[in-house]
Amino acid sequence: MALAAAAQPQATWLERQHDFGVFMEQDGKVTCQMRLVNTGNAPLLVVKAQAGCGCTGITYPEQPIEPGDTASVSISYNPSGRPGQFSKEVLIFTNTVPKRTLLEITGNVIPTAATLDKQYPLQAGSLRISQQSIPFGELTKGQNKTLYLSAYNASTDTMLVKVTGAKPHIRPALVPDTVPPAKVTALTVHYLTGHAPLWGLNTDTLTLSCEPLHQPSAVQTGTADVHVMAQVLESFDRLTDEQRKHAPVVGVDCDDHIDFGTMAAGETVTRSFTVTNKGKDLLAIRRLWVPESAGIGISADRMEVKRGKSATVTITVNTALIDGELLNVPLTLMCNDPDKPRQTIRLVGIIDRQ
Repeated sequence: MALAAAAQPQATWLERQHDFGVFMEQDGKVTCQMRLVNTGNAPLLVVKAQAGCGCTGITYPEQPIEPGDTASVSISYNPSGRPGQFSKEVLIFTNTVPKRTLLEITGNVIPTAATLDKQYPLQAGSLRISQQSIPFGELTKGQNKTLYLSAYNASTDTMLVKVTGAKPHIRPALVPDTVPPAKVTALTVHYLTGHAPLWGLNTDTLTLSCEPLHQPSAVQTGTADVHVMAQVLESFDRLTDEQRKHAPVVGVDCDDHIDFGTMAAGETVTRSFTVTNKGKDLLAIRRLWVPESAGIGISADRMEVKRGKSATVTITVNTALIDGELLNVPLTLMCNDPDKPRQTIRLVGIIDRQ
């Protein structure tokens, strides 16, 4: 009876954790083996196994494991539709004391191309980028703002990521710039409007590139452009009542549009209008611009207009450089009139291409 009471199975696990590392979602299911030895003096039985979700499969020996013998529990993970890092626990129940053993599998799944296209549509080789532009919106002169986008290492090697295109008003940084497989870096852009070269819309380009650190064949090198945009405006919030009384007042001698009429194909046509300062202080024309500048030239004989004086703005349209048969382009006039800092004048006309 004493011998029977002393006869007990004992499960000694050789592995309780397994890391699958980084692997591709498209490669499908991965499987590992975790071994146990019956170091007791009676047959050991695996009674049941329990996983936390359906993505994890378990196969275990159903026959008794004799004293001194080794057996394996097979654990698989299905990455389909489950990109990213994972950590899954499995409970194994045996006829031993204690009855339960906790096993763990971990890994990191690189998404399929279809999944990456949704989350990171812009591609620079094996580097996938979340967006192609960083719109800062409207910023007042002197205001600073920081935005960021994320980039994902879709390779199985660590890559070095670089950014070029910094300017006095745009300061980019990558944190981190060394990115392990299936990890993310952030491109942070600090915008300093005090150094912006233009009033109104400023558009700049940053270029991202990547290169492998260890395995050249594991990383596709490449570059991608990210566009940085901001509307730099003048703030008049701090003007006193007295300053507003003396502020410049802009006036133009045209309606809300300038009609170029019917123009022959290949013809160059010129129109002009005047900008008058109806206020007291100096009127500064900050910028004259059109979003579609090809074929349209704009110039002013002066950018600063004294009280009661005028500036002449000349617009030249080269129809040979304009697509289509209709001209319909907004011209934006920006100035330091606190009540009318921006106004739009449409340039319209018909191009006869017959």
